Amino acid sequence: MKIAVVGGTGDLGEGLIKRLCLNHQVVVGSRIKEKAQNIASELSAKVREETGIEPNVSGEANPEAVKGSDVAVLAVPSEYALQTVISLSSEFPAGCVLVSPVVPMVKTEDGFLYSPPDGHHSMAEAIAEQVNVPVVAAFHTLPAKKLADLKLQPEFDVPLVGDSEEAVRRVSNLIESIPRLRPLYVGSLRTAQLVESLTPLILNVSAKNKLRNLSLKFV
Repeated sequence: MKIAVVGGTGDLGEGLIKRLCLNHQVVVGSRIKEKAQNIASELSAKVREETGIEPNVSGEANPEAVKGSDVAVLAVPSEYALQTVISLSSEFPAGCVLVSPVVPMVKTEDGFLYSPPDGHHSMAEAIAEQVNVPVVAAFHTLPAKKLADLKLQPEFDVPLVGDSEEAVRRVSNLIESIPRLRPLYVGSLRTAQLVESLTPLILNVSAKNKLRNLSLKFV
């Protein structure tokens, strides 16, 4: 598959790119083409060094990155998510699936709290209103540092939600292409808040118990 990682210059983007490029064509997307190309070059070098495999990674400005993609992953901070999606709404090709790992949350004295956009139950639902391609919410609970370290083979579950059966199947196949990750379907996009709110829960458990890089495994 051809995978565009919009916002591929961030921590989660780096981990997803390094894992996915071992089995797929990956295009790093950024607002600035040169930045995307530099990141693509740097990550390609890291993958070659860590695995000996020649990865298929390139960099483009966001509109070019999503063109022709089978899956586009929106790996941007929550405060920029809607703005980014609106700017790209006419660029997603027919047949593309948009994946949102975006988690809206705020930091308080009690820790992180889930904070979806005004008038919405979840960020994924707000994003879906802006595009004409199916949206699947996934990848929220993966720890970026462990994902980016190819010496590790973490065994995690990846909850995902979506309204389109075909889109959910495609993203599930994408998750399964990363060894030892297991996709678990949660429900329609209406249930996205359940999955998105797992991230502040994990961060609070991590901070208050001095545990690092936590994720989920259902047993």
